[in-house]
Amino acid sequence: MSLLPPKIAKESFKKINVPDELYSMIMLEYKNMSFSEIVDNAQYDSVWSIDTVGGISNTGAKKPYYFLNSLSTELYDECFRTLTPILEEWSGVELEKTWGYGIRSYPKNSILHLHRDRYDTHIISCIIFVDDSANEKWPLDFFDHEFNHHKVSFDHQEMLMYESLCVHGRITPFSGNYYRNMYFHWKPKQWDVEKYKSLKTTFRDVNDFLSFYGKCTH
Repeated sequence: MSLLPPKIAKESFKKINVPDELYSMIMLEYKNMSFSEIVDNAQYDSVWSIDTVGGISNTGAKKPYYFLNSLSTELYDECFRTLTPILEEWSGVELEKTWGYGIRSYPKNSILHLHRDRYDTHIISCIIFVDDSANEKWPLDFFDHEFNHHKVSFDHQEMLMYESLCVHGRITPFSGNYYRNMYFHWKPKQWDVEKYKSLKTTFRDVNDFLSFYGKCTH
């Protein structure tokens, strides 16, 4: 039988509001960001049969890319200080912080292909929605442990806590000008990394994911 990810929290994802004080700090720093750093170190992915950067491709573009703005050390540390106990309470396990990304700005026609996060460091995670310029929401496609497909959309000051070894992505091309998120990751302090080394992490599309686990794709 194909290896499945662990079930850690009572529910594999939950959307809540970012605490007011932390959100104010984020938005204060965000106002001065320029998003002048372009990340375009694309590589060909044999599963998706396309060039991607960080699991992202851009429909119609010759080379995929996104923009990035790093966080100050003060804000980075405060995000982990504030968020860690919240994620521990939700997940029910003690966590060790592993990774935090500054604000990613996705351009028009971006697609985030279906994937799981890193099995060694990205086990419990958090997406903070920062801002967008779009006429419609760009949903996160998230598959829970029972293979149910959820389309999760965000409003300002919302964040998503999720088990990041559950398959997720944004498979509808983004139709606006920009979409901006922050990402933070943890692993349980007691984590058997060897157990999940063979976990399949990328899938061509929804049918590929479901059929891999013998689920009906009709």
